[in-house]
Amino acid sequence: MAPGRPPTSVDVARAAGTSQATVSRALNGGRVAAATRDRILAISRELGYTPNAAARSMVTSRTGLVGVVVSDLTNPFYPEFLEEIAACLAGRRQHMVLQNAGESVELLLQQRVDGIVFTAAVEGSTAVADLVARRFPVVLANRVLDAACDTVEGDHPAGAAAVVDHLAGLGHRRIAVLAGLPGASTSARRLAGIRSRLSALGLPAATVVETGFDYARAVAAATSLLTGSSPPSAIVGLNDQVAFAALNAAAALGVAVPSRLSVAGFDDVRQASWPTIGLTTVRQPQAAMAARSVALLNERIDDPALPPRHEVLPAELVVRSTTGPA
Repeated sequence: MAPGRPPTSVDVARAAGTSQATVSRALNGGRVAAATRDRILAISRELGYTPNAAARSMVTSRTGLVGVVVSDLTNPFYPEFLEEIAACLAGRRQHMVLQNAGESVELLLQQRVDGIVFTAAVEGSTAVADLVARRFPVVLANRVLDAACDTVEGDHPAGAAAVVDHLAGLGHRRIAVLAGLPGASTSARRLAGIRSRLSALGLPAATVVETGFDYARAVAAATSLLTGSSPPSAIVGLNDQVAFAALNAAAALGVAVPSRLSVAGFDDVRQASWPTIGLTTVRQPQAAMAARSVALLNERIDDPALPPRHEVLPAELVVRSTTGPA
């Protein structure tokens, strides 16, 4: 390499003892043996080589941009999940382009994203189906729709069953559920799991109140339940945010947790483990879900003809201080 000249992929290939094509695949997330990739990355850092994004796009017809569709960023689950997705993309030298679920995906397509991860989509939405019909790379993360695309989700029925078993083992029989968006698969699958497990155990059906996963609506719903003629001994929020709402409603009413009311949630966001909260909740496998979503998307980008994959990752009940004997 001539003094003063910026290093090129040819220089990296020569130093690594590989072809330039292998260097390109290693630096762009293509299929390369792990040891070879590590050697190429180490040599690239040593030489100070930085791929030219514009040139790479012209050669590969890819921009390295990945669209991520989100909805309610006030729900702490999503910023945490986006951190994991961003880290996985960065490891592949890709970059995330965020878009609100209420906006047209055409805005992402205009930015020439290579694929899209949907973390927010509800039944009846046509955006995903339209993209699948166009053979555009799409992955549903933490969502399931009736569309022939790749999907990664946590095991919501198993998590729901674990919550019911835990509460039933504590003697709870009057269980209420603060449900979420009717068209969201997370809410539907968790609620179905709770109902199924209660029925299997021969326990009374849960009282269900829709909250739209909205904090203020959840506080109002929990307040109404706790001041009714037959208040529940346990409330399950179908995400942690509405479970927090139930805890705050109970505190405002002077209802002690967990001696008079048990509360459980879903997701295990960071605040759930704070000592002043200590929420019993179902832990979502965020890191694994992000990694698999990014991996499936890149495989789909490489081979659009792959059959749809549906991966279900294990969920785990984390018992803390908000649940106790009825």
